[in-house]
Amino acid sequence: MKNILARGGVEFLAVLLGITASLWIDKNQKESEIELDRINVHQLIEGEISEIIQFTDKRLDYYNNQNANIIFLFENYNTFNTDEIEGADQLIYDIFTTGTYMYNPNLSIFDALKNDGRYNLIDGEIRKKLNEYNMLMDYIKKIESNENKARGVLLNYISTNHPDVHFKYPHSRSLQSDGTSINFLKILENTRSDKTVWSLLSRKCRLTRSRNNRVKWAKEMLVSIKEKIIAVNINNKALN
Repeated sequence: MKNILARGGVEFLAVLLGITASLWIDKNQKESEIELDRINVHQLIEGEISEIIQFTDKRLDYYNNQNANIIFLFENYNTFNTDEIEGADQLIYDIFTTGTYMYNPNLSIFDALKNDGRYNLIDGEIRKKLNEYNMLMDYIKKIESNENKARGVLLNYISTNHPDVHFKYPHSRSLQSDGTSINFLKILENTRSDKTVWSLLSRKCRLTRSRNNRVKWAKEMLVSIKEKIIAVNINNKALN
């Protein structure tokens, strides 16, 4: 009887040890898989951030020129002659446009990581910085939306209060015989005695420059995030 019990005890211990070992192996495998996922996620984010920085640099090159043209126009608002301005077409495009050069980087990888739950694998400090960047992105979009509305208010005012000028120089940027599209600059030249036009245009352009300045902040945040990701990736390589 004692031998049977002893034999049963040994078998029980063997089963228990087998189960324990199996659970330990499974746990280690899962931890290993999670760690590999973590490394992969950080590599994906580093690539995404690098692409966003390149996109942001291109936007900032345009925004710097746009800011310069806005400053030029307001410094010469009471005296400029459209026909004498070199590059008048680009100048007014910088002043008038709202949609073409919006700040809209591709965030598809971030969205995918959020959708499949892997976003939580990102280093906590990096995740915090990414959330701050997303908050800034939301604010930039709000500024761009307000800028577009401000342009609409300006155009409605001009069409209502200066219909003759509006009729003579349609603001649709229709091509002129010389290939330029300077109608809106002509409108400003022929309505500059109306200070409301100046005021509405000034609000639209202040919003433009506000967006441009915040994209500079976004660039600084992105560089900081990339530096942190590189440090994490180097540490991951050292550990593995």
